[in-house]
Amino acid sequence: MSRKQPQLSETEIQFLLGQRLDTDVRSADTGDTALSDALIQGDYESILRSDTAKSLFGTDLDGSLADSLCSDGYTSPFEPDFSVNDIKPFVAALVDKFIQTNGDQAWEQITCIATACLCAFIQTNWTGPEFTLDPATLLPTPLSSRWSESYIAASGPLDLPEDVNNTHEIGRRQQIGRVYLGASQSIERNKLDRGILKILEYDGEEVYILTPRPLYLYLARLLLVEIPAEDKYLLKRNAAFPSGHWLAARLLGIQQSLLDYPSQTLMNEILDEYKKASLFLPDSPASNQTAQNNEAVNLEQEVPGIDSDVPGFGARDGEEPVHSEKGGSAANDSDAWNAVPSQARELWARYLLEIGIVYSQHHMPIDSKKYVSQAQEASGLEWKLTGAKGKRTKFQTFDVTQLVLLARSSGQRTDAEEGAVPESFDLNDDTLLEQISFTDPSAEITEQGKLKTIDQCILLAFCLNVQNENPAHGLTSEQMMPFVTRVLKHPNNWSVYTMGLLLRSQLEAENSRTSQRAALQLQELVDQISHPLPSMHEAGAAERLSYFWMLALPSQWELERQLADRFMSLGVFRSALDIFERLELWDDVVSCYVLLGQIEVAERVIRKQLDKHPDRPKLWCVLGDLKSDPEHWRHAWEISGRRFARAMRSLGSYHYKRHEYKETIECYQDALKLNPMFESSWY
Repeated sequence: MSRKQPQLSETEIQFLLGQRLDTDVRSADTGDTALSDALIQGDYESILRSDTAKSLFGTDLDGSLADSLCSDGYTSPFEPDFSVNDIKPFVAALVDKFIQTNGDQAWEQITCIATACLCAFIQTNWTGPEFTLDPATLLPTPLSSRWSESYIAASGPLDLPEDVNNTHEIGRRQQIGRVYLGASQSIERNKLDRGILKILEYDGEEVYILTPRPLYLYLARLLLVEIPAEDKYLLKRNAAFPSGHWLAARLLGIQQSLLDYPSQTLMNEILDEYKKASLFLPDSPASNQTAQNNEAVNLEQEVPGIDSDVPGFGARDGEEPVHSEKGGSAANDSDAWNAVPSQARELWARYLLEIGIVYSQHHMPIDSKKYVSQAQEASGLEWKLTGAKGKRTKFQTFDVTQLVLLARSSGQRTDAEEGAVPESFDLNDDTLLEQISFTDPSAEITEQGKLKTIDQCILLAFCLNVQNENPAHGLTSEQMMPFVTRVLKHPNNWSVYTMGLLLRSQLEAENSRTSQRAALQLQELVDQISHPLPSMHEAGAAERLSYFWMLALPSQWELERQLADRFMSLGVFRSALDIFERLELWDDVVSCYVLLGQIEVAERVIRKQLDKHPDRPKLWCVLGDLKSDPEHWRHAWEISGRRFARAMRSLGSYHYKRHEYKETIECYQDALKLNPMFESSWY
């Protein structure tokens, strides 16, 4: 079997690494490097306003041309009954016309437009800064007018009213009319968004109902996943722009994060796209061996050294090499990578780390550790946990052994000037020190060098793996904190630093002396996503997304949910309720009212929502959970067309508690047929 034909072009490699295109690459490649350059620079709006995007989405389409495109029984966008279900055949017809005009090399431009849509969606919902372009404006004029966002303000600087509180970004946005979670929408736009969210559901799992601008994600999915999967396009897309599989895997991972519970079907599709992407990566130690064995079918045979030893911290200054858990020398494990060019090593490190993050987000620590360890091997990172004498409090008179992480990157470090990062709050405690004071500190501990950004991502992945492998306990927090401290020591990237601050906030939440900083820090992380266009003190979109895929950053609504949970733990129930209700997180709203002893109020709130949306099975399940009434779960199951797995899971739990095991088995079997990934249904 021939392996890896064709391989990634230099344009694709530099794009995947977030590097500016070299002059020689511009002259050598035949594709549209202007779009690739804009993509790397984070200028997604200019890409989506380009002539290519207008051709693919029919922005300037007139009625006669639209009628000719839709002559095969499709509804024209100029007709009033054009609906969300008509978007796919309409875009598919435009893509086909674009390819006929520009040839197979048009797939590079198509993929760039799709990636810009995906990045615009992520910028809106994950990283910030605020993205002002309404996705409806990409469509023909009748649709953009009908589906436009009614609350978008002017894109330029705004003069805020005197009574606006500038210190709280969410309150500020509510008053000036910018996009925010929970903002009211027009009836037509609301119908569009909910229709798209319905299409994005998988295995009976509902998508977060207030997801802003899902049209961006849907358009990206059409161009990256659904249309290229057609037989007439697949091989041609792979030949012109093979990194499309890698980008498709990223998109599907984002779609997975929108679901209430992970989908097994979607998980399989994500891994399958990564598997296909590995066929086009540069040669690596394991890929050479795989080619010699004429076996390039299984993903574990394609990625380097999947079954090799877990690398550790190499020998230093005469020390014995640290051995991995399987008994092999970590230093020897990485020798095979020394002959691989640094660019290819980082590409493989990113690829392997992304797969490890996927497994980590699905709480599969064994598989996650395997891939993260291989990413470490490809990158050349060396680290170890050790102990050192030190003090944690200002009045401590004796030394205690403290856990510390030593890490160093291989090769030349990136010692460039530090970029903009989120604000890190000081502890300002009358007892605890800001950081551990080591006794007679050695240079190995206090003067550790700056790590490569990819290596910081790897350390954070190992930190998450510690969390997934151990119970929620103080000892687990003690194991995780050294990883976070090492990453925060030298800020390299906005998103990486944000992830480190988030983990520190989570670890400090349970300590009475650090809980206040934890809450303030989390509030700052929530606010940074919704900031308008960045100032000189903030990072732009390109920097925020450059390492996004190597992290497990939560969405904006998940961050706000964590903030509301933090408020509840501090007894600030009113603020928590305000967030839960605005985000329409009705499970949390009910839990909050139950803790306050206001069950009647909780029921009234849910029934009010049911009056507005009687066809939402999730609301009926929430009411069933509150009232312990199986009829509500059965009703949710029926109105969903027997597709809402949560209804059967709740009903199965209800029967189990009453020792009705036959009914329990039937309910859980129905739930598992839809989504076998929900592990609680198995035991």
